[in-house]
Amino acid sequence: MTTPDAMDPAVVSDCYIRSLDSTINFVSNVAADAWTNDTPCSDWDVKAVVNHIVYENVWMVALFNGKTIAEVGDEFEGDLVGDDPAGVYIKTANEVKAILAEPDAMSRTCQISSGPVSGAEYSQQLFLDTLIHGWDIAVGSKQDATLDDYLVEQCMPLGQAIADNDGYRSVFKAPTEGSTSGNPQTHLLGLLGRDG
Repeated sequence: MTTPDAMDPAVVSDCYIRSLDSTINFVSNVAADAWTNDTPCSDWDVKAVVNHIVYENVWMVALFNGKTIAEVGDEFEGDLVGDDPAGVYIKTANEVKAILAEPDAMSRTCQISSGPVSGAEYSQQLFLDTLIHGWDIAVGSKQDATLDDYLVEQCMPLGQAIADNDGYRSVFKAPTEGSTSGNPQTHLLGLLGRDG
């Protein structure tokens, strides 16, 4: 199984925060009539993608605060965003950023589904998901979906590791032709099964 090299914890934290800010920008600019638009996530409309990353945000806060999956149970299942997906996303993203600002955040142990990992390792996963789902939201809501060049660069090894790992195929589609593109954003998105 291919796994990405561990990123420097300070870089992970910075990238995760910046990906949250990028996605806050996209979510904040979804037009009122665009929440039900289709997205590159084939089974999810724009609101459903936002609900998914809110779900990741609330899990992050719980697990970084020492809770186990069993303790959380089904507390976060279902519709988390109600009639205010942008407001709920911004609130939960800011709660994540507050955790990341704590000096020991990257060295904490988080009990995720695959077992205990460091806060830095868990944050790597969430950085990629937050960045890419922000792009999904931007595309679905017809916004300029250009991602920050630095974040794309830092995310590339994570995307390559996913593309090289058949075990991730249940979560991500197979790489597209874009995965051979010389454009970094198109290349990253192609590694993750998206036509960018």
